[in-house]
Amino acid sequence: MNTSTIVAICLVIYFFIPVVLYFMIPKDPEISPRKRAIVLVLGDIGRSPRMQYHTLSLVETGFIVDFCGYTESAPLQSISDNPDITIHSIRPAEELGFSSLPFILRAPLKIIYQTYQLYYLLKRLKGADYLLVQNPPSLPTLLISYIFITIQSRRTRFIIDWHNFGYTVLATKLQSNTHPFVRLSKWYEQRFGRLSFANFCVTKSMADVLIREFGLNSFRIIPLPDRPARQFQPLTVEAKSKLLLTSEIFSEFNPQTDKLVVTSTSYTPDEDLTFLLDALSQYDVSSTPSIPLPRILAVVTGKGPLMDEFLQNVKARAWNNVTVRTVWLSAEEYPLVIGAADIGISMHLSTSGWDLPMKILDMFGCGVPVLARDFPALSELVRDGRNGFSFESVGDLAEKLIELFTNPDKMLKIRGGAKMESTNRWNETWRITAGPVFHIPNKDDLTEIYSSSSSDD
Repeated sequence: MNTSTIVAICLVIYFFIPVVLYFMIPKDPEISPRKRAIVLVLGDIGRSPRMQYHTLSLVETGFIVDFCGYTESAPLQSISDNPDITIHSIRPAEELGFSSLPFILRAPLKIIYQTYQLYYLLKRLKGADYLLVQNPPSLPTLLISYIFITIQSRRTRFIIDWHNFGYTVLATKLQSNTHPFVRLSKWYEQRFGRLSFANFCVTKSMADVLIREFGLNSFRIIPLPDRPARQFQPLTVEAKSKLLLTSEIFSEFNPQTDKLVVTSTSYTPDEDLTFLLDALSQYDVSSTPSIPLPRILAVVTGKGPLMDEFLQNVKARAWNNVTVRTVWLSAEEYPLVIGAADIGISMHLSTSGWDLPMKILDMFGCGVPVLARDFPALSELVRDGRNGFSFESVGDLAEKLIELFTNPDKMLKIRGGAKMESTNRWNETWRITAGPVFHIPNKDDLTEIYSSSSSDD
């Protein structure tokens, strides 16, 4: 074969290979004239209010959003009905029957299955401007997200929304802070936290931990406190009266003499509801013929793994002055029931000490004062004597219930503080705090964005 033939073959190959690659390699999707964000939560989206609020805020400022997560519970109607939000369902690993296996086998199988699902889901969604991920759970979400923005979708910016720390949740499950898996989990979160474009976190205390212990750049950390969404509003006197008269939840409840206490829960180990029942028992025996206390209806809303155990515990109680009812409420019913309460109770005990329960914000949004179990970051939200009280023991909670239900002036004062809290709203806080991260212009400059968000685009 002469030299000219070899050169000709080389030239053909040189030009042929790019043509083959052009047709073989998957193309990036066409870039939309509107920005697109992926919101990913490896959990039930219907029970992830903060991620739902992120989604709505993004859409309201001009984004198209792919909302990914479990679809066990219905999200807000404003999400389900929005043409700019596409919900992508992730199948929970528990549906495959892993739950019966020992943890040492169940955990890796669950991670492998979730890795497979997340990889192929995100691969279909490449080309987005932003990927916003809830943490925890951190395994395998953070790893797959980083692979996605490094290999599959390099234009996508990776943002973590820190609700808590995954390694502290794992430490609670394993009942050890020094277990090798716990130490590995903490290193993993530290590593991938440093690789993100930005980090939202729910408290200033958590931001300090991310800087001090995780070594994250302070310029990439944005404290974004939870705030109630617009559906959580104080009830009018007429709306409250109608609800108490028409809902079966409040049958045999007398609003003139009885008191309504509401708590929401996921029935998980970080909420010791036995603590609440013991306090209600102390309240019950404290009511005597000579010093009668108001009758309490305690409504417990939610569902979760320890619910059956809780119901058995309730059945074992013999109360004269207390009634406990468990309900599961839709996203539309929940704010109404919360708004009817005299007192909201939070039993959340943070695994890290640095997060805050969204349920307290829901209660404040409805103008309902809160009694909350104390932990380090709680003072950022609940201020004793102003919008509620913290408590540390069963006796402390029982005493505060007695004090508030027999002291109208004190109750009136904290109710006024809770109503002031109800004026702090998610949308305004999000636009000021998170807006710059997503390169969203000032509110006064949004006319062009809204005009381009019509269904014609």
